[in-house]
Amino acid sequence: MYLSAPILALSLSASTASAAQAKVHNKCDFPVWVIPVQGQAGPAQNITPGSTFSEEQRNPDHGTGVSIQVTTTEPGPNNPQPILILGYSWSNVTGLYYSLSTVNGFGFKGKKLRIHNSDGKPVEQILWYGEPKPDYTAAYLKGEADITLELCDDFA
Repeated sequence: MYLSAPILALSLSASTASAAQAKVHNKCDFPVWVIPVQGQAGPAQNITPGSTFSEEQRNPDHGTGVSIQVTTTEPGPNNPQPILILGYSWSNVTGLYYSLSTVNGFGFKGKKLRIHNSDGKPVEQILWYGEPKPDYTAAYLKGEADITLELCDDFA
């Protein structure tokens, strides 16, 4: 089958545009750093107040999901710090599983954190009211869905 270049480009952009996203929205009044990890760490990205990190959700790699690590100070080998983790695993066979956890302490004390879907899909929210909660994994089994971690959120 032959597709002309414009039609091929449109079909590729349409399939890319509809892929589910994992996002971190920084509503804090300070910058954060985000590092996507799946097997190996990606580059640290500075997310300024009001900005959003977004990546297309990835399938598990040899059974390993994705860890989006968030820190309040610039990461470095000699800079141990609290890490907030938005973890997720997406597969068209098993669905979307996601969680919120922390390691090395908690850098968002007193700040509200929320994982949710802003497109109106019935994705279970994970809410933290200024302190970490026990590990909990939520699931969305009805197809693809964006998930957004809101930092310093203003929910009631």
